[in-house]
Amino acid sequence: MMDDTHKNEIIDKKTIKSGIEVLGDVRWGSHFCVFYKSKQDLIEILVPYFKAGLENNEFCMWITSEPVEVEAAKSALAKAVNNLDLLISKGQIEIIDYKQWYLKSGVFDADIVLTAVVGAAGLQAVLAAARKGRGAMRAV
Repeated sequence: MMDDTHKNEIIDKKTIKSGIEVLGDVRWGSHFCVFYKSKQDLIEILVPYFKAGLENNEFCMWITSEPVEVEAAKSALAKAVNNLDLLISKGQIEIIDYKQWYLKSGVFDADIVLTAVVGAAGLQAVLAAARKGRGAMRAV
């Protein structure tokens, strides 16, 4: 049986496909920021990013905002992922409007958002993904 230290060493060394060509493979748990100029730039970055996550059986959450709103995100991703509707219905990916995530109380409240990300709602999303056999989570 592996001790926790050894398990963490394995996780630290594991790389996953980012889906973003210029990044290539990244270490598990990586965080990064990208800059874009146009709606098309953003789609060209995020579609392969989420496609790679779905192919890796990860839980994905795309919180949309202008210039790429929910329907445009679904449409763009559906062109790259054949069974997107099935993956949405199975809960492997959620594509939601930023107002549902950031403006739950009608106004932006940083405490509510941070609690959702690192608190109960975020934890519930991660736990639900783990119960469904998802090895990781991707979010934008």
